[in-house]
Amino acid sequence: MRHDVTLRQIHGFLSAAEFLSFSRAAEAMHITQSAFSQMIRELESSLGVRLFDRTTRRVALTEAGSLLHRKLRRGVTEIDDACRDAQAIARVEHGQVTVGSLASLAIGVVTQALGALRRAYPGIKVGLREDVNGALVQRCVDGEVDLAVCAQSEEGRDLLFEKLFDDELVAVFRSDDPLAQNKEASWAALTTVPFVLTVQQSNSREQVLGALASHGIRREVNFDVVNMFTALAMVREGFGVTFIPTLAVAQSNMRSLTWRRMPAPRPVRAIGIYRRLDRGMSPATEKFVELLRQQVASLESEGVEAPAPTP
Repeated sequence: MRHDVTLRQIHGFLSAAEFLSFSRAAEAMHITQSAFSQMIRELESSLGVRLFDRTTRRVALTEAGSLLHRKLRRGVTEIDDACRDAQAIARVEHGQVTVGSLASLAIGVVTQALGALRRAYPGIKVGLREDVNGALVQRCVDGEVDLAVCAQSEEGRDLLFEKLFDDELVAVFRSDDPLAQNKEASWAALTTVPFVLTVQQSNSREQVLGALASHGIRREVNFDVVNMFTALAMVREGFGVTFIPTLAVAQSNMRSLTWRRMPAPRPVRAIGIYRRLDRGMSPATEKFVELLRQQVASLESEGVEAPAPTP
């Protein structure tokens, strides 16, 4: 059975139960004593039980009133705590954000933005899910992450995408590879060179094979790896050539390696933020996005690019 009891009536009852005085309770609530007494009568009428024994000299809780006081006190404390927690989330004092990211971004702007978030708002819990592009988009669709920072893809057509920047992929060779002697690599020269590329669902793989196809070159990938760091290690050991984003060059171990831009049309992908259309961003997520935009803007304003290829 539902009772039409207001929160104001509950606060009035608790005040009277603690003061054991209608006049003091009325004063605490900034209303007249007659208005307070009427409020208590309406509460008792709604519940169908007498809560106070009242005389001209004293106020005492009935048995039902004592039971109600104990339980309502706990309930109001929970409500107050919940309201404070909600306000703390709005002030970004509490909360959490889980971000999906490509490895090439996780080693730079994404982790830097997460670090800035934790320093500015130490009460925020942060999570990072690193994966290939297709899997990140699916994680976003499934709600496993609050947002995904990755490349724009047809797989994300049902998501909201905010572009941050264009990310060019460059070819990486051993420094002593004859193909690395020119300032710009040739697509035709890569026809027979073994390829080390990341696995299916990798947007960088799609971009590289698409660029080859635009030059009339169709070929197989010789070595499939999970991440670009394994690819770089294999290139260093002479297994072939790979492609990585220019933004990741400065963050990677390029010992014994060099990189070259490819002729147009170059493999370029749009990097941005994916999130679900049916979900608003929490205050913590909004702050992360703000800090991520600042990280990207600082790179652009400083003109930060990958180091020049070694001759």
